[in-house]
Amino acid sequence: MKSTSVRRTAATLMSTVLFVAATANAQESRWYVGGNVGIGNLSSTSLTFSDGSISSSDSVSFDASFAGGATLGYQITDRFSLEGELAYRRNEFGQTELPGLGTFTGGDFASLGFGVSALYRFPIGQSGKLSGYIGPGYVYLQEIDIDFDDAGQQEISFESDDGGFQLKLGGRYDISDRWFIEAGATYFAGGSITMELPAEPSQTIGADYDHWSASIGAGIRF
Repeated sequence: MKSTSVRRTAATLMSTVLFVAATANAQESRWYVGGNVGIGNLSSTSLTFSDGSISSSDSVSFDASFAGGATLGYQITDRFSLEGELAYRRNEFGQTELPGLGTFTGGDFASLGFGVSALYRFPIGQSGKLSGYIGPGYVYLQEIDIDFDDAGQQEISFESDDGGFQLKLGGRYDISDRWFIEAGATYFAGGSITMELPAEPSQTIGADYDHWSASIGAGIRF
């Protein structure tokens, strides 16, 4: 679990979004919504199993796999925006052996998160249609879980909630006054995460969760 200070930071960021939404000029619509799909890569890590009395570890690497979600943003000025998001990430891994837990033919490490980012936007070129963006954010992982499979069938699953910081960068092209397309990359630093077996919380899996993703998407202003 993350420290209290990190959770306070997330609460502050969320409060900022609510404040901006409440004080926005209703006569000048700067809201936008979008969706994106892409591919994500999860850094190799060691999985550490513990049941309170024994522990075991195995190193795993992950396949690049699906990452995607939806965004809701507010353009504060021409250069700054606040953006909320719903993000799903999933990466598969191969055979792993954890004494005390078992031997498995594969599995997946996945998360569903709600985030907020502060983005700086800047024009690219002279057309006024192309722009770039970069900015930090925080993501609360409402659920993060790791599943272990045997011959394609799920055998056991560990889960938790957690959070971490991210950095987003990319570009946007305005197709019209309302519609746009964009492409971007996101680095999410979840750090060390401990997940529990729901039926027996004394059994845990610990792993690092540092994720890169690249995506394309489209959106509309309203």
